[in-house]
Amino acid sequence: MKTLFGLFTLVFLIVQIQAKGQITITRSDMPDIGDTIRVSTAIDLTGIDPALTGPGYTWDFSSLAPVSQTVEEYLSINSTPFLYQIVFNQNVANLASPVTNIDFVPGFDITDAYVYYRATTGSYNRPGYAATIMGIPVPMKFDLPELLYSFPLQYNSPSDSSTSNYSLGLPGIGYFSIERKRVNQADGWGSLTTPYGTFETLRVKSTIYERDSLYLDSIQTGFPVIRNYIEYQWLGNGQDIPLLTITQEGPIMTARYRDNIQNFNPLVVIAQDTAICKGDSVTLKVKVSGGFPPYVYQWSTGEQTDSIRVSPSESTTYWVLVTDSQQQTATGNIELSVIPFEYFSLGPDTLICAETSIGFDTGDVYGSVRWYLDGVLASEETQFVLDSTGIGLNTVTLRVEYETGNCSGSDEIKVGFYICGGIAENGIQNIRLHPNPATQTIYLDTREFSATINCSVTTTEGRIIRNYPDMFNPGKIELDISALQTGNYLILISDNDHKGVARFIKY
Repeated sequence: MKTLFGLFTLVFLIVQIQAKGQITITRSDMPDIGDTIRVSTAIDLTGIDPALTGPGYTWDFSSLAPVSQTVEEYLSINSTPFLYQIVFNQNVANLASPVTNIDFVPGFDITDAYVYYRATTGSYNRPGYAATIMGIPVPMKFDLPELLYSFPLQYNSPSDSSTSNYSLGLPGIGYFSIERKRVNQADGWGSLTTPYGTFETLRVKSTIYERDSLYLDSIQTGFPVIRNYIEYQWLGNGQDIPLLTITQEGPIMTARYRDNIQNFNPLVVIAQDTAICKGDSVTLKVKVSGGFPPYVYQWSTGEQTDSIRVSPSESTTYWVLVTDSQQQTATGNIELSVIPFEYFSLGPDTLICAETSIGFDTGDVYGSVRWYLDGVLASEETQFVLDSTGIGLNTVTLRVEYETGNCSGSDEIKVGFYICGGIAENGIQNIRLHPNPATQTIYLDTREFSATINCSVTTTEGRIIRNYPDMFNPGKIELDISALQTGNYLILISDNDHKGVARFIKY
């Protein structure tokens, strides 16, 4: 007896749970004249399989993100254009809903479009559409209404179907027809969650086979379109329209669901993380869209401009608060990573004796190093020694470029070479010359030098104008300066033991 009683109790509880979970859809759950219903559309249904169903099923579609929203209105058929009412009278329809477009008549100027319904205690039908096409009012009534639901509608209700046809000939334009077969089946019940909320629902699967034909007189060509798609609908008590409809045609799915008011012009701040090398600076700026300009910026640094220039010594997070003219706010964060990097300095510009050299060493902290003399690559070693070889008493620009990974740096200095000890008016080693200034010829007393000397005429910056190597020295030298331009010049004389310089003026 206890076992029998327990079994009876279990069956009773199951029946009670099923009776509580299952719902019945009737005419009272369909729209009425005067209803306005907000509907959102979502197109990203990643990870959603609408075919999953069954008794007591739980559908969680809370991740749906709307991309647009409309308001469906339901009107008296007497509110539609009079010429439509001639066809869609009280015997045919008792509800009308404006639509922004009719997608099965492509390429035509369509206005005043409506879809018509007839709601009774036994069924909910769609007898057809009406629109003004190319300025012509066109009621498009099916030969047989498209059956959407039969009442009362429950999980165990038998499947039903309808076949509807319509054809239209527009003189001078062409011919259009629709053939549509709909098969409806209540294939599940349970709990549905969308961004609108959680509801007890009855699931209806409708398979639609459709052939649309369009023939254009202007090109003498027809365009048949064969379609096979499925509508998955979740109906709830007192909701007027499906809480959710997912339409699947091949791999493409879209969702329409009852929703609250959505703000489709949100203020959006897009920030991109970045990185710099230590010692560098960077301008930080965010991309702002939506909302209602102008925008006001408030950075974590205290600045109130649309961009900031920063040079942190370590990785730092910067944020900005953006406010639009309607006081909407949004924030953006930028992670600024600082890559460790040391900069190498050559020091200040310098002058060195022509007989000496100057050395530099970058060490082994860089992946590559390049040295340039007056823009010409001279070495790629970490160490570099510079002397007057090939430069003479001139000034050269030394540049170093170095890099490691994505970080790089450079520096340059000017190095000038000169004869140490100064330059007296009559030179050193008692070099005498005359006349000074001179125009054609100058004479030098070179008795303090050996029998063979090197002689050069240079600018005061050390650039060689004339060079006389291994010149015989009888103790007095005559130099022709007639080809020189007017200016100041130096004469350099040297042998194995002595050096001397004298300055003269050519005029």
